[in-house]
Amino acid sequence: MSAAFHERKALQMTLQSLLELRVSLRREYVDRDKELGHEIKQLLHRIRELDEQYGVPVDTAGREEDPVSWQSLPKDVLDKQVGKPRKAYQHHDYPGIAREVEAILEEAAAPLTLAELYDELQQKKGVDWPSPYIIIQKALKHTDRVRVSKEGRKLLFSLQ
Repeated sequence: MSAAFHERKALQMTLQSLLELRVSLRREYVDRDKELGHEIKQLLHRIRELDEQYGVPVDTAGREEDPVSWQSLPKDVLDKQVGKPRKAYQHHDYPGIAREVEAILEEAAAPLTLAELYDELQQKKGVDWPSPYIIIQKALKHTDRVRVSKEGRKLLFSLQ
């Protein structure tokens, strides 16, 4: 019992020291953030003084609150901060895809798996879909000729 008490006391002391360290780090962060804010304010003030001194027109009405525009940042900085840009929306011609699927299945004359069907669509139409299953399922709503069956975990597409 005594050993457990001493271990518990040691853990409490460690926890207390970690919490104190955390508080001090937060204080340092806040202090440094205030210093940087003050430096930025001084730089902006000096820039305005130079603009007024050399006659550069100062348009305060059209100015944004944020002095650093995201558009003026280098691309590598933007990529690190923002991440990958989203792909543009692709419009899919579902009835057209359904006709292509029917044509591929007629040529194959045998049931095809989703992967095989998608490979054929890639070769014929050069498609690159993030989720072929969803797009093919939506396309199949536009045709009654294609039958979907399961063999184990694989989907098989065939003509009726």
